[in-house]
Amino acid sequence: MKNTTNYEETRKILEDNINRILNEKDRSMRWLSLNIGNNERYIARLQRDELVPSLQVICKIAEVLRVSVADLFTKK
Repeated sequence: MKNTTNYEETRKILEDNINRILNEKDRSMRWLSLNIGNNERYIARLQRDELVPSLQVICKIAEVLRVSVADLFTKK
């Protein structure tokens, strides 16, 4: 049987990992938004599932947090 992950699960994993990594690094969403070049409102909308982040934004988040893109999507 093929192992599939649905969109909602993937979004939750991404959100949880970003929050966990920010907490581990003692950083805020505001810090993240400033460092990826977007405003806080953009990040808040991502968290509320109002926007779908582009691959470019996901890569920038991983770069700023100094983790791999895979780390953002790996269930912890």
